Amino acid sequence: MTHGPKNPKHDFIPTPDPRAGSRKVLREALWLRLRAPLLVVILLALAIASLLLYTADRRTTRQAELDVAPEQAEALRQRSLQLETAFEKIRQERFELKEADIALLEEALRLQEEYITARQSVGTDNARQQSLRRRLHLIRGEQLRHDSDEAEAKALALAKTDEAAAIPYLRRAVACEQEIETRWEFSGLSDPGRRARLDTRLRRLESAPLWQKGRDLEAEAEKLFAAGKFAAAAAKFNEAIDCETDFLGRYRDVRNTEFGRSEKLAERRETAISGDAWNEVLAQRAKAEAAEKQGDWPGAAQAWQSAVDAFAKLLTDYPKSTFADRTKESAMAVRLNFARFHGEIESLRLRREQMRAALRERHADAAIRLADELVLEARRIDAANTGAFAAESDDRKELEYLGANGAVIRSLLGTVDQNLRPVPTKSVRMFRTEITQGLYASVMGANPSSTRREANPVESVTYAEAEAFATRLGWLLGAKVRLPTPSEFAAAAGSQADSPTPGQCWTAENTDGTTVRQAGSSAPNAAGIHDLIGNVEEWALAAPEETRAPVLGGSVATPLGKALPSRSVYKREKSRTLGFRIVIE
Repeated sequence: MTHGPKNPKHDFIPTPDPRAGSRKVLREALWLRLRAPLLVVILLALAIASLLLYTADRRTTRQAELDVAPEQAEALRQRSLQLETAFEKIRQERFELKEADIALLEEALRLQEEYITARQSVGTDNARQQSLRRRLHLIRGEQLRHDSDEAEAKALALAKTDEAAAIPYLRRAVACEQEIETRWEFSGLSDPGRRARLDTRLRRLESAPLWQKGRDLEAEAEKLFAAGKFAAAAAKFNEAIDCETDFLGRYRDVRNTEFGRSEKLAERRETAISGDAWNEVLAQRAKAEAAEKQGDWPGAAQAWQSAVDAFAKLLTDYPKSTFADRTKESAMAVRLNFARFHGEIESLRLRREQMRAALRERHADAAIRLADELVLEARRIDAANTGAFAAESDDRKELEYLGANGAVIRSLLGTVDQNLRPVPTKSVRMFRTEITQGLYASVMGANPSSTRREANPVESVTYAEAEAFATRLGWLLGAKVRLPTPSEFAAAAGSQADSPTPGQCWTAENTDGTTVRQAGSSAPNAAGIHDLIGNVEEWALAAPEETRAPVLGGSVATPLGKALPSRSVYKREKSRTLGFRIVIE
């Protein structure tokens, strides 16, 4: 039997089964739906497992507690009651509780806590536990407060004589207060304010050695500085600064220190460091002054230049040094330029003396011409930065004033001698009347009088204003002009043994007591001088350092007597009946 012909091969290309692809898509969609719930289930299982592990010990302990028999729990309570009773009995019988007695209360509290733990009780049992705790904490707190009070009292007593010995007692007091706060809080005795006060006292005493150390170091540094040991002084100042910094960081809140002390110490340290540089300046200055005394002005100028250069370097390197004072630099620059321009300055001063001589000889035109020339020369020299003829210097003020008041020079020089009288027994001449308002206004440019009458005595002037007038009048006359001394005034007034006649003075006897008369309207005295008695009181010379000055002669309000009226007043005083006159040496 034959099998017949074989089946022909397939002539098509196989393709994937579309049903297989759809099954894969279904599995993916199913996973997307189930993965979120599955993740939640897994996390929940892990949380339950963790909770069981965490509470396993507690559940075991609770089971053990629940295993305590009621009889055993009651025995704990009874034992606690017995101990409490024993404690209360002792407390009532003894004057002072001992540590063993307090231990009974502590044991009673411990047993009550065990009883409550075994029974898981609430209500009255917990209230008893709280009562025991409060009593124990109160007893312990009172003991500590008593110890704290005793320690504080001892500390306060010792602090008066030995602050260091008081420190341990204050530490004990602070420790007692801290223990009350942290361990026996149910006592109700916790007092943060008291603890803070004790802590402040303690830290204040603890700060004393550091505070004193800083002052001692500063004193040592100053001694070294005074001895010229600048490097050693700077090192000591450094130690003092470190000490002050430490003090401020630890004790600023409990002890005051000098405001800005660290900055002042730093300044003193820099001053000490700059000591050698300052010595170099001093050496050059001494060299320059020696050259000036010898008349070696070129050498002096060279030395002053070296001093100025050394000082400029000191200013740059040590700006905080107390030696770095620019007024010193300015003074040395003036001396330098004075040495550089010495010939021109001496020539100007020689011509100034010629001008003064012309004024004394009453040669107004020559004096005015010289004044004009000297003002221009002084301005030229000042423009060269010498400082010797600066606008604020007395020499420059004199020249500028004379240059601007040529008309006053001409009017004054022609008449001034007619108003001067020699003072008996004195080598001065006195103005025969009080200074009039017209003359004062011509010299000073203003009239301060309360009642304006050109011929009346100037009044309402202070002592300083009277002196300023005398200075300017001296410039105009080329001589020294000043207020009279009391002795010169008395010599000019003469003996008062016999009262002056009413015609020689204006006093309360022949005036209304308020109205000042024209200067020189009364009869002159034997020396040819008017109104030394009455009309207006007059300033007399006083020492520059004095705050008061004499006023002499009385006024229209002064009763006529047989003595020279005199009183002392403050130099700043002004009055409608207070003027002055001058003398010329």
